This record gives sequence, C-alpha cells and structure tokens, in this order.
Amino acid sequence: MSRLLTWRDEWSLHIPVLDGDHQALIEHLASLCRRFCPEASGQRSGDANALLDALEALGEQMREHFRREEALMQAIDYAGMAEHCSEHALLMAEYTTLLREWRGAGLAVFNTETQETLRHWLLAHILVADREFATAYFQLSEEARGFYDDAWIPDEAPGGVINAIRRYR
Repeated sequence: MSRLLTWRDEWSLHIPVLDGDHQALIEHLASLCRRFCPEASGQRSGDANALLDALEALGEQMREHFRREEALMQAIDYAGMAEHCSEHALLMAEYTTLLREWRGAGLAVFNTETQETLRHWLLAHILVADREFATAYFQLSEEARGFYDDAWIPDEAPGGVINAIRRYR
C-alpha cells in the first residue's frame, strides 16, 4: 500500500521561499503516488513513459529549487555554501543515476521501493543540510539587525545580508 508524503509543520525552515519550494516538491511526490502507485495502475492507460517523464520533471523542479537556495546562500555570504552546493551536485548526480536505472528497467509503476527512495532522498537533505543553512541564515539575520535599521536601508546599501533577507522573505 502506498503512503502519501504530506508536509509537516515541523519540517519548516521558516524561510518562506524555501518552505514553499519544499512543500511543492513534497506535493509533487504525493501527486506521483496518486497517479502512478500500484493501486492506481489499473486505472491508467496511455503513455508508458508517463511516470518516467513525471520523475524527470521532479528532478528539474529540484534543480530549480537548488538554484534558488544557492542564490540565497550567495546573497548572505553563507560560510557553508561550498559544502552545501557540493551536496546539491551529489544529490542531482544520484537522481540522474536513479532516472537512468528506472528508464533502463522500464519503470511504469511508482512502487513502494521507489517511493521510499525518493522520500529519503528529499527529506534527508531538507532535515539536515537545509536546517544547518536555516540556522546560519537566522544568525546572520540577527547580526544584520544589530548593525542596520531595516527601515532606512535602500537596496543598494552596503548591508548585503539584510537586503538579501528582505528579498527572500
């Protein structure tokens, strides 16, 4: 029996742009489950590659999320950015390998094993590396608030951290 992954508030980083992306990715996984799980396979007809195409779209959605996350890291000069970006690259390489394997096997049903692989792949990153980034983000936010008055800083002011935080709220 398939188990739908649903967003939990305790996963929130409290950074709206990243939480929105994470929620959308989790909803995409849930949608894959609803459309392609073993229980739904008897109701489907049509393109044999539909699941693989949907999994590829999930990978592209993740790649876009990583780009936004990395832009935010760069904007606040996050000290752990190189390591975090390396993890993004590794995750995408792993995902590409999984897609290749699934295509080779002709995956047509979003079975329990594939569901669990993707749940772990996504949540492990959100709950570990992204939490570390969120901690640094809010520490920088507090430091920036100590140095600058948010009301008067124009976008081109030298307060890069506070301006980056404003842009990504």
